[in-house]
Amino acid sequence: MRCPALLLSTNSKTFILRFKEHAMPKTQPMALHDKLQLIVKSIELEEQGKAEEAKKIGMQVPLAPYLTKFAKEKIGADFLIKSGFNLSDAEAEYGPDWLTR
Repeated sequence: MRCPALLLSTNSKTFILRFKEHAMPKTQPMALHDKLQLIVKSIELEEQGKAEEAKKIGMQVPLAPYLTKFAKEKIGADFLIKSGFNLSDAEAEYGPDWLTR
């Protein structure tokens, strides 16, 4: 599946997200559209000076599985468990027990 670059714009910032051609996981807990909406909302809150709210919204966006795997290997599973990051995409790709294996 090939996805074109997406252009997201808020009041003062423009973000370009590029997606490489890749196979989609069998289950995708959060749709791309929903992820992008959360990112835009987080940016808008940050621009309004609402940093804590922006952080809470931003933490709802699932981390990419390859990033969580790297963090587990380099920093440790305990960090990921305690961090509050959304790990749903990693769980979908690696299985629900991937942090304890």
